[in-house]
Amino acid sequence: MNEIYLIDKNQEILREEKHSFFQVSFLKAVMIFLVIFDHIVTWNIKSSIGAALWERISIPVFLIIMGFNIGLSFKRSGASTLKELYTKDYFKSKIKRYIIPFLILYGVSTIIGLIMYGFNWVNMYNNQYAPDHGIINLFTGFFVFWGPGNWFIPVLLQSILIMPLLYYGFTKYPKLTLILCFVIEILIQLIVFTFLGERPLPSWEKAYILTVFMTSIPFYLSAVGLGMWFSFGHNFRSKRNLFIWILFLISLTYLIAYQFFGFRIKINGVQLLRGDYHFLVFPYSAFLFLVVMALLPENPQGKFSRAISLIGKSTYHILLIQIFGLGMVFAVGGTHYIVDVGSGPDIILDVIVVYTIFISAGILWYKIDQNKDILRRFLYYINLFIVFVSLFFVIFLAKISWVPIPLLIIIIYAIAAPITKFIIKKPLKTRTLGIMTAFLVLNFVLAALYIGVFSLMSI
Repeated sequence: MNEIYLIDKNQEILREEKHSFFQVSFLKAVMIFLVIFDHIVTWNIKSSIGAALWERISIPVFLIIMGFNIGLSFKRSGASTLKELYTKDYFKSKIKRYIIPFLILYGVSTIIGLIMYGFNWVNMYNNQYAPDHGIINLFTGFFVFWGPGNWFIPVLLQSILIMPLLYYGFTKYPKLTLILCFVIEILIQLIVFTFLGERPLPSWEKAYILTVFMTSIPFYLSAVGLGMWFSFGHNFRSKRNLFIWILFLISLTYLIAYQFFGFRIKINGVQLLRGDYHFLVFPYSAFLFLVVMALLPENPQGKFSRAISLIGKSTYHILLIQIFGLGMVFAVGGTHYIVDVGSGPDIILDVIVVYTIFISAGILWYKIDQNKDILRRFLYYINLFIVFVSLFFVIFLAKISWVPIPLLIIIIYAIAAPITKFIIKKPLKTRTLGIMTAFLVLNFVLAALYIGVFSLMSI
């Protein structure tokens, strides 16, 4: 029996030393679809379809995967000390993977936001960002041209600093570290309840401070801790993971009571826990994570699995692009929700269009970031964002039944470019790409001048 156990254990270790798991890519792909769903469907609908048990698992699963992936990465590197974990290469890879795309979108979204608000910075700040967010939140990772899902970016960026320390704890004292993850999160919830427990809060200043807490990685530490724990062994039948069965039952019971019976934990009539992502919710998603890891193949072959893996790899860029896109929707309509009770059957087409644009643009952005040539990457960025923004402008302007010729030229360009690439089957010369990009920029400027893009705000 001991020999069988050792063989199984060694096989699991060998599997986890591979560079990636298809199951993780599958989960990430499904979860990013749910994230977009969450941001385009109103709570009038979500509250009536049991969202807490299926749709709202997206962020918890992403947090668990965050801990799982970085744990595997550190294991493969063989790092065991803090000096080996906090390295120049580690920070360089995270800057390239997360911070540079964030900064690119920060600049692009701010420029487009200013155009949409008639180059009035104060107007953009007051209508797109404030009063729900304050100056202090700008320093934690919020875009001035805000969009739904922006709150997760500070959590992700802060994780860069804390992950090596967390992994170090798991290599030395795994059980204690996991317990501390729960304890720290609970303590933060208690601090928030003690000092910011009033509902509604008496001032915007307190609301901004609450946002700082709720967009910090320690506020969700138990989920990340569970993910990192699983990076050392994710067999949900193994003895080390039996505890998750108990936590799963507690979490499932809580979610059913929360979703269908309006149950809330209160002290003196005041709700104890802030947000709907916390230590009582995460074990449910953690168990589902283990089930998927057990049931799906690790390395399936075929076009479908490759497509799923590509979407999984592109989820960060898809998240960024949907923050931007729905930020534009918010600027025009005053809400980022497009599906509500009473929406007609034509809304299905709108949803398909939104998903197609966000997923495609996110994947393209991810692929562009793999390009080693900085100049070509820069030109591709310009192409991507001009076409992306123009698509939304065309959709907005279609409501008043006219679209200027320069925008139509950009859309034709967007259709012709991939067809041309498919026919030629080789990359364009950088000079040719530069000329085409200049043509694209010219048409975008003409479109902005011709229609006065800021007039979109009156649609």
